[in-house]
Amino acid sequence: MWFEPERIPVSDAAGTYERLCDGDLAGAGVVASGAVAAFHRELTGRFPELSAAEGDGARAEASPWTAGLDVSAAHVIMPMSWSRADGTAPEVVALAGRHGLVCFDPQARVLHRPPAQRGTDALSLQPCVGLKVEDADPEVIERAVHRLSEDNWFLILEGRSGHFLQVGHGPNAGLSAGGFAVEHRDGSPERHYRCVLSERDQVAALFADYASGTTTWSVDARWDSLF
Repeated sequence: MWFEPERIPVSDAAGTYERLCDGDLAGAGVVASGAVAAFHRELTGRFPELSAAEGDGARAEASPWTAGLDVSAAHVIMPMSWSRADGTAPEVVALAGRHGLVCFDPQARVLHRPPAQRGTDALSLQPCVGLKVEDADPEVIERAVHRLSEDNWFLILEGRSGHFLQVGHGPNAGLSAGGFAVEHRDGSPERHYRCVLSERDQVAALFADYASGTTTWSVDARWDSLF
């Protein structure tokens, strides 16, 4: 988590994170910000550092960290327990956004941007497993499609109200193990369509088309009305 004055791509965020992990603050290009200190105070008030929680059962239970936080005036790196991630990560991302800071998830390679840096036509991405991304980059969307599995079986890409593209995969979607049911809605209920595909790359292409705002699909598919 750190401050960025302007919108940056995910690839730049990954490079910044790697340099911060190496202790290279100058190379990372991050700058000190009062918002970082305010974030850290509020974060540790809600989720105390392990060292501050020692000997206090209640505070130790409230701490989701596996080690001490890596903190400077310009950044905070948080080693989070996998077992606590589902409950803690959404709060951390929301807190960073309220302070106008970016939050990078290195495992999913997702950059969570603060509200001021999200585009007016930004798409939100909701996977079956993992955090919702409020302003999803094309590469994040593509990786999410390729992570679909029997357990991580659906994905929703949503634009303005009533406009979305979603996919369900395999038996949980009422299909064979390799099938993909894709639904597209363009505003009103009578403009809701569905197609069934067998190739993951076809699904990825449709999601790329939707994210780019294209008015035609690059994949030849039979779309049946659900109205």
